[in-house]
Amino acid sequence: MERMHRILIEANLIQAPAPAQTEGARVSREVLATLLSNIASYGYGVSARVLDELVAADREAIEVWWAQLDKVFGAITGDDRNMADFVVYKNFPEEVLSKSEMEYWLPQILMYWGLPNELFTEPVAERAPLNEELPVTILHWAAPDAAASIYDELLASPARWTARQQAAAFFLAEQPGQETDLGDVVFKENMVTLGVRLMGIGHEVIARNATDALRLAAVMSGASADLRERVKFRSFKRAERRALLRMLEASKGLDEDIARRPEVFKRFLYCLHPGDWGRRYGRVVDAHDRLCRGEKIQTFNSRLEAALAVGDEAALRLLSSRPGEFVRRLHVGLLKYGVRAAEAFAAVAPKLTVTQLVKIEKYLESANQREWRLFAPKGNWTRLQLQPNDRDARQIDADSLGIVMRALAGELRERVSQVVPDVYVDPRVDGIKLQTSDSELLPYGRGTRFPIPDNVTFIRTASYWSTGKTSRNLWFDNGWNFFDRNWRPVGNCCWNVPRYGEAAVFSGDPTNSKEMEGRACQMIDLYLDRMLEVGARYAVWNILCYSRITFAQADEVYAALQWGEEPQEGKLFEPSRCQLSFPLQGDNYTKYIAYIDAMERQVVYMDANLKANTRSAASNANTVSAVMPGFVEYLEQLPSVADLFKHQPPGEPGVGAQVLRRDDEVVLDGQRAYVFEPREESSSFEPLSLFDVLSATRES
Repeated sequence: MERMHRILIEANLIQAPAPAQTEGARVSREVLATLLSNIASYGYGVSARVLDELVAADREAIEVWWAQLDKVFGAITGDDRNMADFVVYKNFPEEVLSKSEMEYWLPQILMYWGLPNELFTEPVAERAPLNEELPVTILHWAAPDAAASIYDELLASPARWTARQQAAAFFLAEQPGQETDLGDVVFKENMVTLGVRLMGIGHEVIARNATDALRLAAVMSGASADLRERVKFRSFKRAERRALLRMLEASKGLDEDIARRPEVFKRFLYCLHPGDWGRRYGRVVDAHDRLCRGEKIQTFNSRLEAALAVGDEAALRLLSSRPGEFVRRLHVGLLKYGVRAAEAFAAVAPKLTVTQLVKIEKYLESANQREWRLFAPKGNWTRLQLQPNDRDARQIDADSLGIVMRALAGELRERVSQVVPDVYVDPRVDGIKLQTSDSELLPYGRGTRFPIPDNVTFIRTASYWSTGKTSRNLWFDNGWNFFDRNWRPVGNCCWNVPRYGEAAVFSGDPTNSKEMEGRACQMIDLYLDRMLEVGARYAVWNILCYSRITFAQADEVYAALQWGEEPQEGKLFEPSRCQLSFPLQGDNYTKYIAYIDAMERQVVYMDANLKANTRSAASNANTVSAVMPGFVEYLEQLPSVADLFKHQPPGEPGVGAQVLRRDDEVVLDGQRAYVFEPREESSSFEPLSLFDVLSATRES
């Protein structure tokens, strides 16, 4: 039940407890007031509809309900980690700010040598109560079919699931009575990952093509579905081999798929032993034989490359047969064939997905002005390559660009209108990016901007980790690099640079070998006005695996960002102040999470495993300085929620469908609405799923 509560709360919904059967069994007003106060302490509130349900709730049912919710809220916000208990200086930041450099470093060195931290730290002082006006996220009533709707949205997602989304999809797929057609799963890797999960509980799974069968086998072998790394296939059971061979035998384009990845298919087919079943799987046996003989198969890509090399217009016919490939090659096609390529692309635009349409439109908007070209080979951000854009050589002519942009605008207008004929779009949703396929942390896209309220004076970030009992110290270091308005390095704050003047301060470097479960926490406070005073406009937040232990190898690594007015008030880690919180996972040594623009007063989500020296954030200032101008440009050209609706006729606030950053300025009374940050408890609306829009087709 706790898992279901979490899935609903992460969708800004809440399931109410059972109602009382008699007036005397209802919850008391005093208990209800305490309950609402407890919910608010986590940064949440409830809608008017939910409040009505709680007023009528059975008092025994609500006790069980809250016991479950308390654990869920604690897990979501990070409050259940008790991070403040594992910080060195628990009266942070005042306890550190009062120290000279010698007073800081001498105890720190002695703590590294193994002396108890308590010899050098002050007794924990009572902190002043939190007295700030904090925004709350409003949780709306979850209808009986809410979980089914969330599951449908997950299946319709056009991007790879984050770890949180995948866990929700697995849980919902395994609910009693739930039937799943993998054909409803839009994104290939999601389909394969879910398919393997369902196979594990006895479901029959069908792959649509040979590459999907290969992906299934890769995931079954513990590899990634993206096939970007070498797969070491495990020994499959006989029933598994038969199931995979059936998929391959029935697949379309078997030779073409094999020709794209001959080496990996050769190893895969060897593991399946297709000859064990005679000629039952004749197509697979023949393909395996040709692979073993080293026969070459002319592929789509080989024919396309040959045509492009000589400027043969057969390349346009080939690209038109595969619209998705045309999207990937469009820039090259426009440079080589001009208007002819533009007209050919306009003809296939109706066959593209809405996601493809909005992405290529956003790319082309700035293609002729872009300063940088950015490459992450095979999606690996640690191997990021940044090159100046040769704008003269890559300039798309105005006529060709005009044809394509008109076709894209018309197609998007028609598709979106099928889902929302009338829509009002809050201009602020331009700061919300659509989720990308390599997002790891949160269910929105990198480049999403979070405005910092005017009353906020400081930002506090935390890295927390648990490694189990260990005889040596392990660190997952919380760090910041500071830059001027031209992205030139001006300072750092991290474990070996504990102060950046008066603009940032570090909470002390913990030694987790002294803690029974290997738990530790680092915090850093940034003071926005002081940043600007010392010439730092930007600050980049990163977590580095100092000990060369990846995030996945720890029991848990967790990161959080909160902001507020008075750093010495409230808890050291105050869940009601928390803006971002999530576990860090994966076989990576770095995570660049976000950057701050102190002049524009906004936090910008990054989510990139950039290459870095893990020994200290201070060692990476020049590297980050070189990367960030191009990376910021890349973030700006990613499509936003506003880009999805920008070709619709301008709507009226409160009339028709509503696409809002927050609902505190528009009255919602039953309309369909997408609300990124629900803030108004009196709002009532029918959720509008962006995935419904992104999955709109010509035929729907």
